[in-house]
Amino acid sequence: GGGLPHGFFFMMLTYLRGFENCMLDLAGDDPRLHELIAIIVRHNVTVIAKYLELGAETMGFGEDLGMQTALPMSPAMWRRVIKPAYECMFGPCRDRGVPVFLHSDGHLLEIIPDLIEVGVTTLNPQFRANGLDGLRAVAKGRVAIHLDLDRQLFPFATPGQLEDHVGEAFEALYDPRGGLSLGAECGPDVAPEKVDAICTALERVCRPPALA
Repeated sequence: GGGLPHGFFFMMLTYLRGFENCMLDLAGDDPRLHELIAIIVRHNVTVIAKYLELGAETMGFGEDLGMQTALPMSPAMWRRVIKPAYECMFGPCRDRGVPVFLHSDGHLLEIIPDLIEVGVTTLNPQFRANGLDGLRAVAKGRVAIHLDLDRQLFPFATPGQLEDHVGEAFEALYDPRGGLSLGAECGPDVAPEKVDAICTALERVCRPPALA
């Protein structure tokens, strides 16, 4: 497999310009931003092409495209500025039939169809920022989902509530054809008994095969 570091494009723009400056560049359609975009895309496309040349069978990417409840820009602006860059980077993978995994924190619902269109085959969205109803409507059956369970819930919920949370996510997004995995990122503020409850629930609802 191959891939690029977390923050490979949109976040790289914010690293280089600063978040507020980047938003102003987008709002003002600053031509220098487009020059910067071209430089980053050219670099990334070169790295991706090398991985494909070497025979990578899967490609992984990660950055945070969303905020807590919305995108940081309008969906129309995202499609005009960000989507073409993603097409340049992911398109060669899609055209060769190489699966593309994309992680993104934040709210993504409006652009999930666009991400699928440019070649994303497995999407790693957050439960809290997108909601089960939204993910079920725009993603279920259309792209493989590696769901990031509600890590903002973990420190405060009871073990019973955590078991219910895992079960609810599974029931909402499970498809007998496949295409669902559940992940739980537990920080140091999550008590051991809660981690145990999450793991127990995952084993119960996901029914992994027994180890030999």
